[in-house]
Amino acid sequence: MARKILVGVDLSKMSESLIAYSHSIAHRLNDEVIYIHVLPRLSSLWRGYEPWIPPQIGDEVKQIAHKKISYWIQKAEDQFKDLPVHEHKILIEEGSPGEVIIQKAKEENVSLIIVAYKGHSTMEHILIGSTTTTIARHAPCSVLIYRPGFEIM
Repeated sequence: MARKILVGVDLSKMSESLIAYSHSIAHRLNDEVIYIHVLPRLSSLWRGYEPWIPPQIGDEVKQIAHKKISYWIQKAEDQFKDLPVHEHKILIEEGSPGEVIIQKAKEENVSLIIVAYKGHSTMEHILIGSTTTTIARHAPCSVLIYRPGFEIM
């Protein structure tokens, strides 16, 4: 049975290098890789603006995130032309990032989660703690916290 790696991508500046790094690890270990981006619940994000927000906005945001991640994966693939091409699964979910990533790790039976050491929201970190910390504390598997400039592979 192939092992699986789950990579949490938040679309921050660091995400492109996170995808390249995790892609490299997946190729070297011959593991399946699943990229996941978690959006805040759109219903709570736009509360009060419903009359002016088009109903398809959620689908459009998910499509944009999917396209951006697909583009970064293709760039990573291009760096490893000598290695066999393999499929990548991209999941775009809604909810609390830490909770959703942990739940998907359980559902997909992953052996490793890779996340960046920091993401977008300083305010979220102050108020409720970082997504990376939540994942590292509660993950059902090993967690690799990616920090650019300190790659080991």
